[in-house]
Amino acid sequence: MDYFKIYPQAVYLYPEADGQLSGLLHYQLEQYGCFYKSRTCSVQVIKDESVDGKWSMVAPEFEAGNSSFVGFMEALNYYMIGVLGLDPFEAVEGSHKRSVSVHFNDVLFDVESRQMVKASPPPTTPSLRA
Repeated sequence: MDYFKIYPQAVYLYPEADGQLSGLLHYQLEQYGCFYKSRTCSVQVIKDESVDGKWSMVAPEFEAGNSSFVGFMEALNYYMIGVLGLDPFEAVEGSHKRSVSVHFNDVLFDVESRQMVKASPPPTTPSLRA
């Protein structure tokens, strides 16, 4: 039985005056098959100037003391960088966009394995006939 999953839905990032990116991460929680109302948290994208092009997205208000959310953010960063090949700074600076949005339609974070995995389609509800 699956204990706890986090479904990232989308992240919206906006440039800040000091060359950083801030935004909102939308996600949904599932515990023992029960889905909870969609949630949103503030995120920041931090660029490591000592390593060429290395960046990471953090959610400071949720990461403090919450190992499940820290693992989720680590896996989400890996997914965005390693799988999607996304560089939000390049997307904003290179194309002069006002924002960057990424939608996650087919993945979830499995807390037990601490990995992003492909989400299975939601079960269909049988139709009732009168």
